[in-house]
Amino acid sequence: MLTLVVWIYVLAVPLWIGIWWSATGFRLMRDNKLLALPFLLSLAYVIGNAILVVGFGGLSEATYEESRTIFITDRGMIAVQATASVLIVATIVYGLSIRRVPVHFIRFMVYAFVALLGIMAPILWIPAQEAEFFFVLRHVQSIGLNFGLFLCVAGIVVLLQGLLRHGDAEVSLMGGLHDVPRGQDREREER
Repeated sequence: MLTLVVWIYVLAVPLWIGIWWSATGFRLMRDNKLLALPFLLSLAYVIGNAILVVGFGGLSEATYEESRTIFITDRGMIAVQATASVLIVATIVYGLSIRRVPVHFIRFMVYAFVALLGIMAPILWIPAQEAEFFFVLRHVQSIGLNFGLFLCVAGIVVLLQGLLRHGDAEVSLMGGLHDVPRGQDREREER
């Protein structure tokens, strides 16, 4: 089962790259360099988990494996609540100020929900004496949680970029703060 879990992590790397490409993450990274952070951090966590499994992985008793699954589920619920909250707040803020929500933000949020609710949350009944299946399930759920969290982070980055682009202040996510309203920029430069 240890080899299977390592292969699951190995296959998660191209899967993450494919999901990121499908969510137009690579194209958006050209204009928003900050999106490289969730993309690379997700890869780092997947690869880091694979290394930990190879170095320290071993099957435990079913009760231990089941307790780890509960830990992941608790974290997943926090992620789902946070993602839903961001979606609700973004819809309200964008609806009142800009009157439309960025398509790329919605795409990242949909992918995050698919990862969190479609991969991580489903219940798979495993016989109590089959600890190795709990071991595999725990790692599959970890990948789903990891993908969902970083897709949510990418959505937030896209949302913030949209808010900053449509606001009065110019704030660079990669540099300092420039809080002069756009119309006054030219006046200040002319002086």
